[in-house]
Amino acid sequence: MLSRIRPPLSLLLLSPALAAAGLTGPSNYWECVLYGMEDVKNDQVAREIMKICLADFPDDLSVEEPLEGTPTECILKYGEDVSSAFAAQQIQTACNVLYSRP
Repeated sequence: MLSRIRPPLSLLLLSPALAAAGLTGPSNYWECVLYGMEDVKNDQVAREIMKICLADFPDDLSVEEPLEGTPTECILKYGEDVSSAFAAQQIQTACNVLYSRP
């Protein structure tokens, strides 16, 4: 579902490098979780989003390079409007995986 959502036309018209950089949608499981969990209000929806992300990215649970920023900034950005405690936990885990330095 999440990776099947069509990106805005303006992104499609930009260079193919955007797709390679993951700018047209999630490029791994953890990004899928972040994008999908925004605004989630209940735990059941959060669990379904996790299933969809795992189906879309079954082999993409590791991250080669951490993203720019901090886990705290990520949590504040993606978790601001989340009511589900389960979704908030998944956002925290995803932010730690994506933004933490080894």
